[in-house]
Parts: sequence; C-alpha cells; structure tokens
Amino acid sequence: MKPTDYYSEGALPLADILSSLSYALDLTSGYSSGHAQRTCLIGLRIASVIGLAQSQLSSLYHALLMKDAGCSSNAARMAEIFGADDIAVKRSMRTTNWSNTMEAMRTAAGNVLPGGSPIARLKKLLEMTSHREEISDGLTETRCDRGAQIALQIGLGEEAALIVRHLDEHWDGHGSPYHLKADAIPILARVACLAQTMDVFFTAYGVDAAYDVILRRRGTWFDPDLVRAAARFQTDYKFWASLAANPTDMLSNLEMRAALDDASEERIDAICSAFAGIVDAKSPFTAEHSSRVRDYAVQIASQMGIMGRRLTLLRRAAQLHDLGKLGVPNSILDKPGKPTPHEWAVIREHPGNSYRILAGIRGFARLAEIAGAHHERLDGHGYHRGVGAEELDLDMRILAAADVFDALSAKRPYRDALPLVTVYEIMDKDAGAALDPECIAALKSVYPTELTDGTRQEPQVLAA
Repeated sequence: MKPTDYYSEGALPLADILSSLSYALDLTSGYSSGHAQRTCLIGLRIASVIGLAQSQLSSLYHALLMKDAGCSSNAARMAEIFGADDIAVKRSMRTTNWSNTMEAMRTAAGNVLPGGSPIARLKKLLEMTSHREEISDGLTETRCDRGAQIALQIGLGEEAALIVRHLDEHWDGHGSPYHLKADAIPILARVACLAQTMDVFFTAYGVDAAYDVILRRRGTWFDPDLVRAAARFQTDYKFWASLAANPTDMLSNLEMRAALDDASEERIDAICSAFAGIVDAKSPFTAEHSSRVRDYAVQIASQMGIMGRRLTLLRRAAQLHDLGKLGVPNSILDKPGKPTPHEWAVIREHPGNSYRILAGIRGFARLAEIAGAHHERLDGHGYHRGVGAEELDLDMRILAAADVFDALSAKRPYRDALPLVTVYEIMDKDAGAALDPECIAALKSVYPTELTDGTRQEPQVLAA
C-alpha cells in the first residue's frame, strides 16, 4: 500500500485539536459523547450573559474542552473502591446529588461489587460509607489537580488550570476537594460547574430537566446569580436544538480568538505528550507504555532510514495510538486473568476509537491511519479492520512491531516482564504472519540480546 501524504501541510487550528481530543476524555469520564463540547458552548453562553472579558472567555473555552483531562488518573482507584467498572460507576454518578446522603447511598449501593454476594456488597458499602467524604475528596483532588497540571503542560495558562482545579467546588462549601465557598470559588470555575451539570441533565432528560435541577440546587451547588443568567436563554430553542444536533459545528463557527488560534509545532508535541500521559495513567500496568512505544517506533524508523516530517508524524501517532483505550474499563484492563469473550470484544474496539477520534482533527488523517492500524496483522487476522499486508504500509508495520515489543517486555497484570531473548523468540514466530521481519531486524539492531562485552540486555534497561 502506498501511504497517503505523510503530513497535511499548513496551520492546524488549536481548537480543532482540543475539540476532537475532548471525545477521548468523554470516553473515560463516563459522559455521553460530545459532553465537553456541549459544556463549553453552555459555559460560553452563560459567560456572555454576565459580560466576561475576552481573555476570560478564552480561558473558559480551553478549560471546558479539557476539563476532564485528569479523569484517567483516578480510574484504577475508582475501580478498586467500588470493585466495579469505573466508567459505569462514573456514568451513574453524573446525575446523583452527592450532597444528599440518602441519594449518594443509593447510587453507591447500586454500583458496588456487581455480581458479588449480598454480604460482600454490604461490607464494601459500609466501608465506603464510613469514609465517604475522604474518598470523594481524594478521588476529586487526584482528578482535578492532574487535569490542572495538564492544562498548564499544553500551554492553556494559569486561569484555565484554576478552572479545572476547582471544577467540583459548590457554592455552599460542600463540594470537593477543598470545600471552597461562594466567592472564594473562582467565577469561571463556578460557570464551569454549572455548565457541566446542565449538559448532563439536558442530554439525559431535556432542557426543562436541566433547568429544574439547577433551580433546585441554586444556593447549594450553584451561584444564584449564575443560575439567573442561565435562565436568560432557557427558551432559546434554536440554541438547544443545535447543541443536541452538532456541537462540533457550533464550536467551529465561534468567532472568538481562542477558537481561531493555530497550534505551533511545539504546542502539538506538548498535546501529544499530554494525551499519551492521560492514556497511560488509566492503569498502573500501562504506565509509560505510550512513551516507550514512541521511542521504539522512532528507533525502528531511524534504523530504516525514515526521517524528517514523516518521522515526526510516526512519533505522534505512536504517542496517541492507544487513545481509544480510555474507553476500556479498568475492571478489564487490570484483570489478572484471561478476558471473557465480552471483555475481549471491548478491548478490540480501542484501535477503532483511536482512529475515529484522531480522524476528526483537520490535518491528522494520516496520523489517524497509522495509529488505528497498530493491532492489524500482515495475514489479515488483526483488528479493528482486519486488513492484510497489501494495506499495511511501513509506518503502520513499524508501530505494530513497537507496540508488540513493549507489550512483551513490560509487566502485565497476568505476568511479569519477559526476558529480551524470549521477546524475540515470540516475535520471530510471528514474523511474516503478524509482524514485518524487517521491523524486527531493526529492533534487534537497536536492542541486541547480547552487548559487545558479552553481557545480556534485559527490558528494564530499554528506552524510557
């Protein structure tokens, strides 16, 4: 197969990148697809009513698209606490009023240890209840602080980071994790908290339900003045219909500076690095996986004479290849045993999700093709498309080899890291059928099983 253009020349809008990548965050946070985009549009509408400055609108715009960047960092802990699918738990939590003890208890009881015995479930529930505030604050602090760090990492600024950090604080001081109250909560964080709740209920139950909730929680969760501002556009049916139909188009048509800025090469690299970290934070068993695969792919490609723009694109594709894994629950990712047929089906969806998210970014079409092919095999028995050698170009083959190399040489829930000599034995058996023999040869050139002094090289000394 002849690859399409290695890179789409021309400026890449920062808004396009963040808006499309927000779909990956929706996957791991338990929200419906497009939640971050809709929240952004609702938040900007509230902000326009109260007359915020243009610089504040820019910070709010960026923060609301990236508000859930820290969600993967508490996924493993969430799964451990509930003994359940972390994404399903988060999804059920979205419409719960956690300030109401009985409502919180009912939600927890409905999610804890599904399939467990009544006694085990009751014991787990009592344990959670006795530490409810501590658990809630801990999970929220992990998510919000990590999200704020990512906002800074990709250059969104201190104000945007502050919004993300205080996203779940409530007007009455009973939010999380710092229990700030009233005006002590930054105004933009108050807008963000209101906007995300409005979208959850609007998407699930409609406009009237969203307004019923914010009116009931006025003065407890939400700033009363902001609730009054939101009421100004309750009957703007065109806005709500467009929001439900196509928030992506609404965002792309915004005429504000934050929506028009182009991303520099340095900014794109920072975003790729940040999202690689978001993916790898999902499970303790995938820590640094994306960065290692990036390094292995670059080293293989360099051995094979690939350089310049093409190498840059391959490096970015390697960093983002597992974006779709954000939609795989930790109850599957961290499972020590063999996946069930259903669990395996969920796992097999992730390359397709990676492709769809990345393909939504103007200029990322080629990157999406490479990333989405990382589990394809030369014999056509891979996934997600099941294509064969004639449709797998060299860049795709390099990424597949790098991914397998790391999967074998790193520790997994069901086994320890394998010795390098064993890694190559397994890869050699798949040479020609699953993996490209030339890519394996390039890897062996970079990481020989024996060094020049005769000592043996093992996985722990491979690229960081």
